[in-house]
Amino acid sequence: MNGAAKKSLFRLILGLAVLLTVFGGAIPGSAADYRSLTLEDCLALARQHNPVLGASREKISEMVADFDAARSKFFPRLTLLSYYQRLEPNRLSPGGASTNQTLFGQEGLASLTGKQLVFDGLKTYHNTRAAALGKKAQQQEVARTSDDVVYQVSEAFYRLMEAKEDVKVAAEALKERQEFLELTEAFFKAGKITRVDALKARSQMLEAEQGQVEAANAVRLAQEILARTLGVEDKGVLDIRGRLPRDFVRASDFNSLWAKAEAANPEIKRLNLELDQSQALVKAARGGFFPEVNLQGAVGMRGRDVGGRKEEYLAGVYLEYPFFEGGLTRAQVAKAASQYRQLQEKKRDILDALRVDLMNGWKTQEDGRKGVEAARQNVIASEEAYNSALALFRVGKATGLDVLTAEIELTRARLSLIRYQVAYEIGRAKIAQIISVGSTEAAGSGPAARP
Repeated sequence: MNGAAKKSLFRLILGLAVLLTVFGGAIPGSAADYRSLTLEDCLALARQHNPVLGASREKISEMVADFDAARSKFFPRLTLLSYYQRLEPNRLSPGGASTNQTLFGQEGLASLTGKQLVFDGLKTYHNTRAAALGKKAQQQEVARTSDDVVYQVSEAFYRLMEAKEDVKVAAEALKERQEFLELTEAFFKAGKITRVDALKARSQMLEAEQGQVEAANAVRLAQEILARTLGVEDKGVLDIRGRLPRDFVRASDFNSLWAKAEAANPEIKRLNLELDQSQALVKAARGGFFPEVNLQGAVGMRGRDVGGRKEEYLAGVYLEYPFFEGGLTRAQVAKAASQYRQLQEKKRDILDALRVDLMNGWKTQEDGRKGVEAARQNVIASEEAYNSALALFRVGKATGLDVLTAEIELTRARLSLIRYQVAYEIGRAKIAQIISVGSTEAAGSGPAARP
Protein backbone atom coordinates (compact mmCIF):
# COMPACT_ATOMS: atom_id res chain seq x y z
CA MET A 1 0.00 0.00 0.00
CA ASN A 2 1.49 3.31 -1.06
CA GLY A 3 1.52 6.52 1.00
CA ALA A 4 -1.51 8.11 -0.72
CA ALA A 5 -3.64 5.00 -0.08
CA LYS A 6 -2.62 4.94 3.56
CA LYS A 7 -3.60 8.59 3.95
CA SER A 8 -7.00 7.96 2.33
CA LEU A 9 -7.65 4.96 4.59
CA PHE A 10 -6.66 6.97 7.66
CA ARG A 11 -9.01 9.82 6.70
CA LEU A 12 -11.88 7.34 6.17
CA ILE A 13 -11.34 5.74 9.59
CA LEU A 14 -11.10 9.16 11.24
CA GLY A 15 -14.33 10.29 9.58
CA LEU A 16 -16.19 7.18 10.73
CA ALA A 17 -14.94 7.70 14.28
CA VAL A 18 -16.18 11.31 14.26
CA LEU A 19 -19.62 10.23 12.97
CA LEU A 20 -19.94 7.54 15.63
CA THR A 21 -18.92 10.02 18.31
CA VAL A 22 -21.39 12.69 17.17
CA PHE A 23 -24.37 10.51 16.33
CA GLY A 24 -23.77 7.50 18.56
CA GLY A 25 -25.94 8.88 21.35
CA ALA A 26 -28.82 9.58 18.93
CA ILE A 27 -29.34 6.01 17.77
CA PRO A 28 -33.05 5.18 18.06
CA GLY A 29 -33.85 2.68 20.77
CA SER A 30 -30.66 3.31 22.74
CA ALA A 31 -31.18 2.87 26.47
CA ALA A 32 -31.19 5.93 28.69
CA ASP A 33 -28.57 6.24 31.40
CA TYR A 34 -30.27 6.18 34.81
CA ARG A 35 -27.19 5.25 36.83
CA SER A 36 -26.49 8.62 38.45
CA LEU A 37 -29.72 10.53 39.05
CA THR A 38 -30.07 13.49 41.37
CA LEU A 39 -33.40 14.36 42.97
CA GLU A 40 -33.95 17.02 40.30
CA ASP A 41 -33.25 14.44 37.58
CA CYS A 42 -35.80 12.08 39.14
CA LEU A 43 -38.43 14.82 39.31
CA ALA A 44 -37.85 15.76 35.67
CA LEU A 45 -38.21 12.12 34.59
CA ALA A 46 -41.38 11.70 36.64
CA ARG A 47 -42.99 14.81 35.14
CA GLN A 48 -42.30 13.37 31.71
CA HIS A 49 -42.99 9.65 32.19
CA ASN A 50 -45.24 9.14 35.23
CA PRO A 51 -48.42 7.46 33.89
CA VAL A 52 -50.77 8.90 36.52
CA LEU A 53 -49.65 12.45 35.73
CA GLY A 54 -49.87 11.76 32.00
CA ALA A 55 -53.45 10.49 32.31
CA SER A 56 -54.40 13.52 34.40
CA ARG A 57 -53.01 15.87 31.73
CA GLU A 58 -54.85 13.99 29.00
CA LYS A 59 -58.14 14.38 30.86
CA ILE A 60 -57.92 18.14 30.18
CA SER A 61 -58.58 17.31 26.52
CA GLU A 62 -61.74 15.50 27.61
CA MET A 63 -62.87 18.57 29.55
CA VAL A 64 -62.16 20.81 26.55
CA ALA A 65 -64.27 18.49 24.40
CA ASP A 66 -67.13 18.71 26.93
CA PHE A 67 -66.90 22.50 26.79
CA ASP A 68 -67.00 22.53 22.98
CA ALA A 69 -69.98 20.16 23.01
CA ALA A 70 -71.91 22.35 25.46
CA ARG A 71 -71.07 25.55 23.58
CA SER A 72 -72.15 24.10 20.23
CA LYS A 73 -75.85 24.73 21.03
CA PHE A 74 -75.21 28.47 20.78
CA PHE A 75 -74.63 28.04 17.04
CA PRO A 76 -77.27 27.27 14.40
CA ARG A 77 -77.85 23.66 13.44
CA LEU A 78 -77.92 23.05 9.69
CA THR A 79 -79.32 19.79 8.30
CA LEU A 80 -79.30 18.61 4.71
CA LEU A 81 -82.37 16.48 3.99
CA SER A 82 -82.94 14.46 0.85
CA TYR A 83 -85.31 11.61 0.05
CA TYR A 84 -87.10 9.85 -2.78
CA GLN A 85 -90.33 7.86 -2.38
CA ARG A 86 -92.83 5.96 -4.53
CA LEU A 87 -96.56 5.94 -3.73
CA GLU A 88 -99.64 4.15 -5.11
CA PRO A 89 -101.28 6.51 -7.66
CA ASN A 90 -104.74 4.91 -7.13
CA ARG A 91 -104.80 5.74 -3.43
CA LEU A 92 -107.50 7.87 -1.87
CA SER A 93 -107.11 11.60 -2.07
CA PRO A 94 -105.96 13.49 1.02
CA GLY A 95 -109.58 14.34 1.79
CA GLY A 96 -110.63 10.71 1.65
CA ALA A 97 -113.09 11.12 -1.28
CA SER A 98 -112.76 9.70 -4.76
CA THR A 99 -111.62 12.15 -7.44
CA ASN A 100 -110.88 12.16 -11.13
CA GLN A 101 -107.62 14.02 -10.49
CA THR A 102 -104.48 11.93 -11.02
CA LEU A 103 -102.38 11.72 -7.85
CA PHE A 104 -98.60 11.71 -7.93
CA GLY A 105 -96.83 8.38 -7.54
CA GLN A 106 -93.21 9.54 -7.14
CA GLU A 107 -91.79 12.32 -5.02
CA GLY A 108 -88.28 13.63 -4.35
CA LEU A 109 -87.05 16.34 -2.01
CA ALA A 110 -83.71 18.05 -1.40
CA SER A 111 -83.68 20.75 1.27
CA LEU A 112 -81.47 22.58 3.74
CA THR A 113 -82.96 23.08 7.23
CA GLY A 114 -81.61 25.46 9.85
CA LYS A 115 -82.47 25.78 13.56
CA GLN A 116 -81.23 28.52 15.88
CA LEU A 117 -81.88 28.36 19.60
CA VAL A 118 -83.19 31.61 21.06
CA PHE A 119 -84.12 30.68 24.63
CA ASP A 120 -84.05 27.40 26.56
CA GLY A 121 -84.32 28.50 30.17
CA LEU A 122 -80.55 29.29 30.15
CA LYS A 123 -79.76 25.57 30.11
CA THR A 124 -77.13 25.98 27.39
CA TYR A 125 -75.54 28.95 29.13
CA HIS A 126 -75.22 27.17 32.47
CA ASN A 127 -74.08 23.90 30.88
CA THR A 128 -71.36 25.79 28.99
CA ARG A 129 -70.30 27.59 32.14
CA ALA A 130 -70.21 24.28 34.03
CA ALA A 131 -68.02 22.75 31.31
CA ALA A 132 -65.62 25.71 31.47
CA LEU A 133 -65.39 25.34 35.26
CA GLY A 134 -64.80 21.60 34.80
CA LYS A 135 -61.83 22.35 32.57
CA LYS A 136 -60.35 24.70 35.17
CA ALA A 137 -61.00 22.14 37.90
CA GLN A 138 -59.12 19.51 35.90
CA GLN A 139 -56.19 21.89 35.50
CA GLN A 140 -56.06 22.14 39.29
CA GLU A 141 -56.30 18.34 39.44
CA VAL A 142 -53.22 18.14 37.23
CA ALA A 143 -51.41 20.47 39.63
CA ARG A 144 -52.51 18.31 42.58
CA THR A 145 -51.34 15.15 40.83
CA SER A 146 -48.03 16.82 40.05
CA ASP A 147 -47.56 17.69 43.73
CA ASP A 148 -48.40 14.10 44.68
CA VAL A 149 -45.88 12.76 42.19
CA VAL A 150 -43.21 15.16 43.48
CA TYR A 151 -43.79 13.90 47.02
CA GLN A 152 -43.80 10.25 45.96
CA VAL A 153 -40.58 10.68 44.00
CA SER A 154 -38.94 12.57 46.87
CA GLU A 155 -39.95 9.87 49.34
CA ALA A 156 -38.76 7.06 47.06
CA PHE A 157 -35.50 8.92 46.40
CA TYR A 158 -34.70 9.32 50.09
CA ARG A 159 -35.82 5.78 50.89
CA LEU A 160 -33.32 4.53 48.34
CA MET A 161 -30.66 6.79 49.82
CA GLU A 162 -31.52 5.46 53.28
CA ALA A 163 -31.20 1.89 52.04
CA LYS A 164 -27.80 2.63 50.49
CA GLU A 165 -26.58 4.25 53.70
CA ASP A 166 -27.85 1.25 55.65
CA VAL A 167 -25.71 -0.97 53.43
CA LYS A 168 -22.64 1.04 54.42
CA VAL A 169 -23.53 0.73 58.11
CA ALA A 170 -24.11 -3.01 57.70
CA ALA A 171 -20.75 -3.44 55.97
CA GLU A 172 -18.99 -1.48 58.70
CA ALA A 173 -20.75 -3.50 61.42
CA LEU A 174 -19.77 -6.76 59.69
CA LYS A 175 -16.15 -5.63 59.50
CA GLU A 176 -16.11 -4.77 63.23
CA ARG A 177 -17.66 -8.12 64.17
CA GLN A 178 -15.21 -10.03 61.98
CA GLU A 179 -12.30 -8.30 63.65
CA PHE A 180 -13.73 -9.03 67.08
CA LEU A 181 -14.33 -12.67 66.12
CA GLU A 182 -10.68 -13.02 65.12
CA LEU A 183 -9.67 -11.45 68.44
CA THR A 184 -11.90 -13.75 70.51
CA GLU A 185 -10.73 -16.85 68.69
CA ALA A 186 -7.14 -15.86 69.36
CA PHE A 187 -7.92 -15.25 73.03
CA PHE A 188 -9.79 -18.57 73.23
CA LYS A 189 -6.82 -20.45 71.82
CA ALA A 190 -4.61 -18.68 74.35
CA GLY A 191 -6.98 -19.75 77.12
CA LYS A 192 -7.89 -16.22 78.17
CA ILE A 193 -11.67 -16.52 77.53
CA THR A 194 -14.24 -19.27 77.46
CA ARG A 195 -15.72 -20.93 74.39
CA VAL A 196 -19.02 -19.15 75.08
CA ASP A 197 -17.47 -15.77 74.24
CA ALA A 198 -16.15 -17.09 70.95
CA LEU A 199 -19.50 -18.62 70.04
CA LYS A 200 -21.34 -15.37 70.83
CA ALA A 201 -18.90 -13.42 68.68
CA ARG A 202 -19.49 -15.80 65.76
CA SER A 203 -23.25 -15.54 66.27
CA GLN A 204 -23.04 -11.74 66.11
CA MET A 205 -20.96 -11.94 62.94
CA LEU A 206 -23.56 -14.16 61.29
CA GLU A 207 -26.29 -11.71 62.31
CA ALA A 208 -24.23 -8.91 60.77
CA GLU A 209 -23.98 -10.90 57.52
CA GLN A 210 -27.74 -11.36 57.55
CA GLY A 211 -28.18 -7.64 58.13
CA GLN A 212 -25.96 -6.90 55.14
CA VAL A 213 -28.04 -9.21 52.92
CA GLU A 214 -31.28 -7.58 54.10
CA ALA A 215 -29.84 -4.11 53.48
CA ALA A 216 -28.82 -5.08 49.93
CA ASN A 217 -32.31 -6.47 49.25
CA ALA A 218 -33.81 -3.25 50.61
CA VAL A 219 -31.75 -1.31 48.06
CA ARG A 220 -33.14 -3.41 45.21
CA LEU A 221 -36.70 -2.93 46.45
CA ALA A 222 -36.20 0.83 46.85
CA GLN A 223 -34.80 1.02 43.31
CA GLU A 224 -37.86 -0.79 41.96
CA ILE A 225 -40.20 1.54 43.85
CA LEU A 226 -38.38 4.60 42.53
CA ALA A 227 -38.45 3.26 38.96
CA ARG A 228 -42.19 2.63 39.23
CA THR A 229 -42.77 6.13 40.59
CA LEU A 230 -40.72 7.69 37.79
CA GLY A 231 -42.62 5.68 35.18
CA VAL A 232 -39.49 4.86 33.15
CA GLU A 233 -39.58 1.82 30.92
CA ASP A 234 -35.95 0.76 31.37
CA LYS A 235 -35.79 -0.39 34.98
CA GLY A 236 -32.67 -2.51 34.59
CA VAL A 237 -30.12 0.06 35.73
CA LEU A 238 -31.26 2.82 38.06
CA ASP A 239 -29.21 4.49 40.74
CA ILE A 240 -29.00 7.86 42.43
CA ARG A 241 -26.38 10.21 43.74
CA GLY A 242 -26.63 12.70 46.53
CA ARG A 243 -26.18 12.97 50.24
CA LEU A 244 -28.34 13.14 53.31
CA PRO A 245 -29.02 16.61 54.73
CA ARG A 246 -26.43 18.18 57.01
CA ASP A 247 -28.33 21.29 58.15
CA PHE A 248 -31.66 21.03 59.95
CA VAL A 249 -33.92 24.01 60.65
CA ARG A 250 -37.17 24.38 62.52
CA ALA A 251 -40.40 24.09 60.55
CA SER A 252 -42.61 27.15 60.22
CA ASP A 253 -45.56 27.68 62.54
CA PHE A 254 -48.33 25.19 61.77
CA ASN A 255 -51.09 27.80 61.56
CA SER A 256 -49.14 29.86 59.02
CA LEU A 257 -48.50 26.72 56.98
CA TRP A 258 -52.20 25.86 57.02
CA ALA A 259 -53.06 29.38 55.88
CA LYS A 260 -50.70 28.89 52.91
CA ALA A 261 -52.31 25.53 52.17
CA GLU A 262 -55.82 27.03 52.15
CA ALA A 263 -54.64 29.70 49.71
CA ALA A 264 -52.48 27.60 47.39
CA ASN A 265 -53.42 23.93 47.64
CA PRO A 266 -54.70 22.83 44.19
CA GLU A 267 -57.06 20.24 45.68
CA ILE A 268 -58.88 22.95 47.63
CA LYS A 269 -59.02 25.10 44.49
CA ARG A 270 -60.38 22.16 42.53
CA LEU A 271 -63.10 21.56 45.11
CA ASN A 272 -64.14 25.21 45.00
CA LEU A 273 -64.35 25.07 41.21
CA GLU A 274 -66.33 21.83 41.35
CA LEU A 275 -68.80 23.45 43.77
CA ASP A 276 -69.28 26.35 41.32
CA GLN A 277 -69.66 23.83 38.51
CA SER A 278 -72.27 21.90 40.49
CA GLN A 279 -74.25 25.09 41.14
CA ALA A 280 -74.22 25.82 37.42
CA LEU A 281 -75.50 22.32 36.70
CA VAL A 282 -78.36 22.82 39.19
CA LYS A 283 -79.36 26.01 37.36
CA ALA A 284 -79.07 24.22 34.02
CA ALA A 285 -81.39 21.46 35.26
CA ARG A 286 -83.94 24.04 36.43
CA GLY A 287 -83.96 25.46 32.91
CA GLY A 288 -86.04 22.44 31.89
CA PHE A 289 -89.05 24.04 33.60
CA PHE A 290 -89.06 26.85 31.01
CA PRO A 291 -90.22 26.71 27.37
CA GLU A 292 -87.74 26.53 24.53
CA VAL A 293 -87.91 29.15 21.79
CA ASN A 294 -86.08 28.66 18.49
CA LEU A 295 -86.04 29.91 14.95
CA GLN A 296 -86.38 27.39 12.14
CA GLY A 297 -86.12 27.77 8.40
CA ALA A 298 -85.82 25.52 5.38
CA VAL A 299 -85.27 25.96 1.67
CA GLY A 300 -85.32 23.22 -0.95
CA MET A 301 -86.65 21.71 -4.15
CA ARG A 302 -89.54 19.24 -4.28
CA GLY A 303 -90.26 17.25 -7.44
CA ARG A 304 -93.25 15.02 -8.34
CA ASP A 305 -94.15 13.02 -11.38
CA VAL A 306 -97.45 14.92 -11.39
CA GLY A 307 -97.10 18.68 -11.10
CA GLY A 308 -93.39 18.92 -11.83
CA ARG A 309 -90.70 20.55 -9.67
CA LYS A 310 -90.90 23.68 -7.59
CA GLU A 311 -88.85 25.48 -4.98
CA GLU A 312 -90.25 25.75 -1.45
CA TYR A 313 -89.20 27.39 1.78
CA LEU A 314 -90.20 27.47 5.42
CA ALA A 315 -89.55 30.01 8.16
CA GLY A 316 -91.02 30.48 11.60
CA VAL A 317 -90.66 30.90 15.36
CA TYR A 318 -91.28 27.76 17.39
CA LEU A 319 -92.08 27.43 21.07
CA GLU A 320 -91.81 24.08 22.82
CA TYR A 321 -93.09 23.66 26.35
CA PRO A 322 -92.72 20.40 28.32
CA PHE A 323 -96.33 20.07 29.44
CA PHE A 324 -95.87 16.60 30.93
CA GLU A 325 -92.68 14.53 31.09
CA GLY A 326 -93.28 12.18 34.00
CA GLY A 327 -91.26 14.23 36.51
CA LEU A 328 -88.00 14.04 34.50
CA THR A 329 -86.93 17.66 35.04
CA ARG A 330 -87.81 17.57 38.72
CA ALA A 331 -85.71 14.43 39.16
CA GLN A 332 -82.79 16.01 37.28
CA VAL A 333 -82.92 19.07 39.54
CA ALA A 334 -83.04 16.90 42.65
CA LYS A 335 -80.05 14.88 41.42
CA ALA A 336 -77.98 17.99 40.66
CA ALA A 337 -78.84 19.51 44.05
CA SER A 338 -77.87 16.28 45.80
CA GLN A 339 -74.53 16.21 43.99
CA TYR A 340 -73.88 19.78 45.13
CA ARG A 341 -74.54 18.84 48.77
CA GLN A 342 -72.30 15.79 48.39
CA LEU A 343 -69.48 18.03 47.18
CA GLN A 344 -69.93 20.28 50.19
CA GLU A 345 -69.51 17.33 52.53
CA LYS A 346 -66.59 16.03 50.47
CA LYS A 347 -64.87 19.40 50.79
CA ARG A 348 -65.24 19.30 54.56
CA ASP A 349 -63.75 15.83 54.70
CA ILE A 350 -60.83 16.69 52.40
CA LEU A 351 -60.03 19.85 54.35
CA ASP A 352 -59.87 17.81 57.54
CA ALA A 353 -57.70 15.18 55.82
CA LEU A 354 -55.34 17.81 54.41
CA ARG A 355 -54.99 19.41 57.82
CA VAL A 356 -54.10 16.02 59.32
CA ASP A 357 -51.62 15.33 56.51
CA LEU A 358 -50.01 18.73 57.05
CA MET A 359 -49.75 18.09 60.77
CA ASN A 360 -48.25 14.69 60.05
CA GLY A 361 -45.62 16.22 57.75
CA TRP A 362 -44.91 19.00 60.26
CA LYS A 363 -44.52 16.44 63.05
CA THR A 364 -42.30 14.20 60.91
CA GLN A 365 -40.00 17.08 60.07
CA GLU A 366 -39.77 18.31 63.65
CA ASP A 367 -39.31 14.79 65.03
CA GLY A 368 -36.57 14.21 62.49
CA ARG A 369 -34.86 17.48 63.33
CA LYS A 370 -34.85 16.79 67.06
CA GLY A 371 -34.05 13.13 66.51
CA VAL A 372 -30.94 14.00 64.50
CA GLU A 373 -29.56 16.04 67.40
CA ALA A 374 -30.04 13.15 69.83
CA ALA A 375 -28.84 10.51 67.34
CA ARG A 376 -25.63 12.40 66.60
CA GLN A 377 -24.79 12.55 70.29
CA ASN A 378 -25.75 8.90 70.66
CA VAL A 379 -23.39 7.89 67.84
CA ILE A 380 -20.52 9.75 69.52
CA ALA A 381 -21.28 8.15 72.87
CA SER A 382 -21.72 4.68 71.35
CA GLU A 383 -18.44 4.91 69.45
CA GLU A 384 -16.67 5.90 72.65
CA ALA A 385 -18.34 3.05 74.56
CA TYR A 386 -17.39 0.54 71.88
CA ASN A 387 -13.76 1.66 71.74
CA SER A 388 -13.54 1.60 75.56
CA ALA A 389 -15.10 -1.85 75.81
CA LEU A 390 -12.79 -3.21 73.13
CA ALA A 391 -9.72 -1.73 74.83
CA LEU A 392 -10.73 -3.14 78.20
CA PHE A 393 -11.40 -6.53 76.63
CA ARG A 394 -7.90 -6.61 75.19
CA VAL A 395 -6.40 -6.20 78.68
CA GLY A 396 -8.84 -8.61 80.28
CA LYS A 397 -10.92 -6.05 82.20
CA ALA A 398 -14.14 -6.47 80.15
CA THR A 399 -16.07 -9.45 78.86
CA GLY A 400 -16.94 -10.29 75.29
CA LEU A 401 -20.58 -9.57 76.09
CA ASP A 402 -19.65 -5.98 76.92
CA VAL A 403 -18.01 -5.55 73.52
CA LEU A 404 -20.88 -7.21 71.65
CA THR A 405 -23.43 -5.04 73.45
CA ALA A 406 -21.42 -1.95 72.57
CA GLU A 407 -21.24 -3.05 68.91
CA ILE A 408 -25.01 -3.53 68.75
CA GLU A 409 -25.68 -0.15 70.34
CA LEU A 410 -23.27 1.56 67.94
CA THR A 411 -24.97 -0.02 64.89
CA ARG A 412 -28.39 0.99 66.16
CA ALA A 413 -27.21 4.56 66.76
CA ARG A 414 -25.84 4.83 63.21
CA LEU A 415 -29.03 3.45 61.68
CA SER A 416 -31.13 5.73 63.87
CA LEU A 417 -29.22 8.79 62.66
CA ILE A 418 -29.86 7.84 59.03
CA ARG A 419 -33.54 7.20 59.76
CA TYR A 420 -34.01 10.63 61.36
CA GLN A 421 -32.18 12.38 58.51
CA VAL A 422 -34.46 10.73 55.95
CA ALA A 423 -37.56 11.42 58.04
CA TYR A 424 -36.65 15.10 58.13
CA GLU A 425 -36.51 15.30 54.33
CA ILE A 426 -39.70 13.29 53.88
CA GLY A 427 -41.50 15.57 56.33
CA ARG A 428 -40.34 18.60 54.37
CA ALA A 429 -41.54 17.01 51.15
CA LYS A 430 -44.98 16.31 52.67
CA ILE A 431 -45.34 19.92 53.83
CA ALA A 432 -44.27 21.13 50.39
CA GLN A 433 -46.90 18.89 48.83
CA ILE A 434 -49.73 20.22 51.00
CA ILE A 435 -48.87 23.90 50.63
CA SER A 436 -47.96 23.32 46.94
CA VAL A 437 -44.55 24.96 46.82
CA GLY A 438 -42.79 22.37 44.64
CA SER A 439 -40.09 19.87 45.41
CA THR A 440 -37.09 22.18 45.80
CA GLU A 441 -38.59 24.55 48.36
CA ALA A 442 -38.69 23.45 51.96
CA ALA A 443 -41.32 24.36 54.49
CA GLY A 444 -39.72 26.91 56.75
CA SER A 445 -36.16 26.25 55.57
CA GLY A 446 -33.66 27.03 52.88
CA PRO A 447 -32.95 25.10 49.69
CA ALA A 448 -33.20 21.35 49.75
CA ALA A 449 -30.03 19.35 50.18
CA ARG A 450 -27.99 19.13 47.00
CA PRO A 451 -25.65 16.37 45.94
